[in-house]
Parts: sequence; structure tokens; C-alpha cells
Amino acid sequence: MLSQLSDFLQRKIIWESPERALALYKKAPKALIEWFRVANLRRTIELAGTKSIFYGELFARHPFELKTVGSPKDLFPIFTTERDLVTYPSQHFLCARADTAFESTGTASKTPKRIFFSNRELEDAGRIGAAGLWRLGVCASDRVVSSFDYSFWVSGPALKAALEGIGAFHIEAGRMDPKDFYDRVKPYHCNVIVADPGWLVRLSEVAEKEGPWPLKLMIAGGENLAENSRRYAENVWGAKLILSYGQTEAFGMIGVECPEQQGYHINDMDLWAEIPAPDKDGYGELVYTTLRRSVMPLIRYRSGDVTKLIHEPCRCGVSSPRLAKLKGRADDLAVTSVGNIAPWMFESAMDAAGLRSAEWQIKLSQAERRDTIEFHIEMSNGASAETLREKMLEGMKLELGVARQGILQGLAGFAVKIHAPGELKQGRKLKRILDQRTF
Repeated sequence: MLSQLSDFLQRKIIWESPERALALYKKAPKALIEWFRVANLRRTIELAGTKSIFYGELFARHPFELKTVGSPKDLFPIFTTERDLVTYPSQHFLCARADTAFESTGTASKTPKRIFFSNRELEDAGRIGAAGLWRLGVCASDRVVSSFDYSFWVSGPALKAALEGIGAFHIEAGRMDPKDFYDRVKPYHCNVIVADPGWLVRLSEVAEKEGPWPLKLMIAGGENLAENSRRYAENVWGAKLILSYGQTEAFGMIGVECPEQQGYHINDMDLWAEIPAPDKDGYGELVYTTLRRSVMPLIRYRSGDVTKLIHEPCRCGVSSPRLAKLKGRADDLAVTSVGNIAPWMFESAMDAAGLRSAEWQIKLSQAERRDTIEFHIEMSNGASAETLREKMLEGMKLELGVARQGILQGLAGFAVKIHAPGELKQGRKLKRILDQRTF
């Protein structure tokens, strides 16, 4: 009964319009918000335990009393991992009929994580996104253009649903070459651009040469962005660049900055975030639980991203918790301006290029406002670095096609460094991807 009341209040009253949602959320007592969260948490746990094969078996191995659960940490040692999503059949996670699905690639396997949703959940994501965009100043009179890739990725459909809630003009240009994008989009007089951060920096370099058009706002998500690169893009366009953070598993949106740009505001009505094992500075792996999903709810999902919770109220006036900018990955996956990269992806590229070697390493750095990918390899056959670079680019077509395209478009630098045998490995284990970027 309580869960039904919670659902009615949120659907029929709170999310009736973006303005109403924001106004009521700001005015709502913390005790009421917490009541909603706990009610939704218990409903999600009960649904997953009775309808999902995976969670039914997991809960049986780690029994608990539902009525005693007041937060996800009460479910310890229960977690859901990326490996679970690719090891178990997708049907084992489903609690209801799915209408659509999206994919996300991680480091656990070459098999993508397949995440399923209903059309109703897509509508809900649109309402939430509309409220977030409205808070950033996006309204019905604005003209929005997106360069998100639509291939199995949730970001494009989620943005479209949000803009429908606002009623703004919307163009999906896709992840095309920034110069082509500039030429084709400029005549539409769009004043809001939504894109990947690294791609947006490249577009800004084009605009610096060709001349920017008037912009109201830029919104970027999909990877980290160094602050000097953010300021560069803002100076070129004369508009703020707001960063968002999300994963396909969370329907694309975990948090988004406000104009203060001091951390990602979490939608805590739909997502319960925790850092189970923080270090002395509060940083650790983000773990989250979805609170209002009926098709494929996720309980204590290990995101693989290292961040911390910020509990101090933001200067914008919203007191909900925020997430700090990501420090990196808890696993070997790295998020770059040309997409996610993982060790197994480069192994496939090396196989295709005939470059298997005893030891190799990827080093990520930044130069001239863009990511640089350096492929370090031990070889003694006298091959030149330039020849190996061309072979690696050819080999990338198989598993790193998006990254290869981004490199050819100038979104990131790519270089090969040759080392003598035994030079790379200094300890017992060589870290395959070494991220030396500072954000």
C-alpha cells in the first residue's frame, strides 16, 4: 500500500511538469524524501527477490528481513557486479516485460552488458531529465542539437524524451566529424549543444577558427574533462559547459552539475548512491541501487567508478548529495574522448595487426586540450614506431572502431613507443592501462 502511494505521488503530482517537480523537491522536508526513498528501496528489493532469478538466488544465499532494511548497506554482503551482467543470462535479471534495450561495454568480458527497460521507464527518465534541463535554463523556446551516437547507446533516446517533456526544438546530428557538424548545424541556429566532452572540445577548436554562433549552454557527458579544457570551450563559445555523469545501467543519468559546477547532483528519488569502503578522503567505488525500475532493477551495483559523496549543501540551494568528479576506474576500463577502452580491446587489435608481444602498456595523458593514447610495446625486430602505429590503427577496426574513428577525426592523439624487452615490466604485474591524466 505504501509503495502504491509513493508511486502515485511521484507520477501524478511531483512529475506532472518540470517546474512543479523542481519546486516541490526544493520545498519537500528531508524526512518526506527519505520516506519515499526507503519505500521505493523496499519495493525494489521485494520485486527483485520474487521476480528475478538472479536476485532470488542471491537473496537466498544471504538472507535478511525486508522490514529491517533502511538503506542498501543493510544488505551487505550483497552486491551486483559488471561480471554478473555478462555471466548470467539477461532473462535472469528481468522482473517484467521489456520494451527496449541498450548496451554498455566494460572490462569483464567482450560480451556487452545488455540493459533492458520498459517504455514507461523511458517516459519516467524523460520527466526526470526534463526537470534537470529546466533547472539548467533549457526551455521550450530553445533549439537543441545533439551529437550523441545512437548505436545501442541510451543517451540519445533519454535526451529526446527529456526534450519532449520541455517542448524544445531538437536535432540529432549523430557523432559526425566536428567540422561537418559545424557546417551543417550552424544554419539551424541551435543555442544548446549536447555532446561528448572530448568531441565538444574538438568542435570548439573548429569554432575558434570559423567563428562561434550564439550559444546559451553546452552540456557534455560520457567521460571526464579537464578543467582547462572546459574553460577553453567556454571561452570560445561564451557559454557555460555543464558536465553530466551516467551509465547505461542507470539509464544514462546518475548526476548532473548545476551552474556552480561543483559536483554532480544525484537524483536521489530514483537512485541510492553509496561508497561502501571510502579511503581517508572519502573516495571509493560508487555503488548504486535503482529505486523505481520494474523491468531490470539493479541492487547495490558496483559502478567501477571512483568518486566520493559530497554532503555539504551546494551554493545553488539544493541540499541533496552530490558526487565529486571521478578520479578514475576501480577496474582496468578507461573512459576517453574516443570512447571506453579496455585491455582486451587492444589485445584484439594486436592480434589483427600481428603485433602480439610479451609486454605492452597503454599510457593516457593530455596534450593541447585533448587525450593522448600512447601504446608502449616491447619489441626487438627493428620495426619503426610509425609502421607499428599504422598497423595498430588498421587492427583497431575490429574492437576499437569508434576509437579509431575518433583518432582519425583528431579527437585524441595516438602514438606508438617501442621499448627493449624487459624495459616496461618493473614489478610482478604490469598495469595494462596507466591513466596519467589529471582532472
